[in-house]
Amino acid sequence: MNPRVERTSYEGEPVKLALIMQTGTEGDRIFPIEDGRTVIGRDGRCDLRIPMPSVSARHCEIALENRKAVLLSRDPECETLLNGEPISKADLSDADEVRIGPVTFLVSITRTTADGSTAMSIER
Repeated sequence: MNPRVERTSYEGEPVKLALIMQTGTEGDRIFPIEDGRTVIGRDGRCDLRIPMPSVSARHCEIALENRKAVLLSRDPECETLLNGEPISKADLSDADEVRIGPVTFLVSITRTTADGSTAMSIER
């Protein structure tokens, strides 16, 4: 089963992008990132909801911008971390770690090449 969602393009190639939350004994939880903007936060209207007090209502978002996946922090009071560093805006790459409040996600970017095959660099 491939839980990732088709994106329009990334560096000229179609890609599938997902956030993976490793939950230990329960197995991984995979959250496909939809084309356009995906808002992440505590609010029930967010595309990806994290109902925890340390997560702000609209904590951050992931956007497709200039054919790149971009992570944008939306609340200056609550840090969004990329690979352990606070960011306001940063490009995402395969195997990056995104921390939102107490939750850490692994970024999965799978590219589809011209011959239809896929390339994924995360080793699990």
